[in-house]
Amino acid sequence: MLIVLSGIMAKIRGWTWDDVAQGLLYVLLAPVAFPVALLVRLTERPMERTADEVALYLRSALEGVALDGWDEFLAIRIADPELEDIRARAAAIALPPRPEGAMEMRFLLARAERAARRGHPERFDS
Repeated sequence: MLIVLSGIMAKIRGWTWDDVAQGLLYVLLAPVAFPVALLVRLTERPMERTADEVALYLRSALEGVALDGWDEFLAIRIADPELEDIRARAAAIALPPRPEGAMEMRFLLARAERAARRGHPERFDS
């Protein structure tokens, strides 16, 4: 306990006035920033994505060539509940995927491809 306390005191002694001002700014802005962030999160509209788009993102991630919009794909909710579940589960997999993650990614890719085939009844390659 004493070691932890002395470490904290040493850090505080090393603070400059800029550090104190920045910390104070964070404390003063927090009551405004948190409600605004919550309001934005609750009112944001989910993105309309097709199953083909989702499959393209997953396939590229499996091949080790994450597309430019990969971070946006993971961050923005999808309107379709099934595709949103696929997106949320893909977001939990670290890139490059380990063997277990790659297996999960292939499973999610298969789900997205099945959803794409359901969306295109003229496709008979189920």
